[in-house]
Amino acid sequence: MWICERPRLEISPGFLLLLAALFWLDDGVGLLPWGLLACAIHELGHVFAARMMGGGVERLSLTAIGAELSFDYLRPLSYGRDSLVALAGPAANLITGAFAMGMRWYLPAALSLGVGAFNLLPVRPLDGGRALYDMLAGTLDADWAERISTAAAGCVVGVLVGAGAVAAAKFANVTLLLTALWLLVKTFRA
Repeated sequence: MWICERPRLEISPGFLLLLAALFWLDDGVGLLPWGLLACAIHELGHVFAARMMGGGVERLSLTAIGAELSFDYLRPLSYGRDSLVALAGPAANLITGAFAMGMRWYLPAALSLGVGAFNLLPVRPLDGGRALYDMLAGTLDADWAERISTAAAGCVVGVLVGAGAVAAAKFANVTLLLTALWLLVKTFRA
């Protein structure tokens, strides 16, 4: 894994392999550059919100699954402020997607809206899961918040695994199934 300091940047071989595969599969359609731009806008939304809350980027990890940011704050964030940082990425995508749709740039709009909507799923490694947990933990005991958010994530992931299995069997497309299995592992890891 290649690592750069200040802020710490980690790039896994899986990320580079994924980029190469997507470049090869793109075949001139333009999905790769627009998809990378949608992901960059998403992460910049988080960075902007974290800076507004007095934080800075501690680490950026790029893996075959996507990007993961870690922030360093002067003081711990309240559940509400943490939710704002979590939801800033999807909000940036949804605003960008709406703008692109208005300009009739349909491919960038679809990719930006897709990245934003996917990250709003109430599954803990995603922003929607973090916001759900924060909302519950702000009103309930932390153990109950964990249980309820894990149960909600399990239901969503179960539906995604089922839909992914159907897509794999019917259309020979394993993308959704692999994504759902990754979410399943992330949701129930110790």
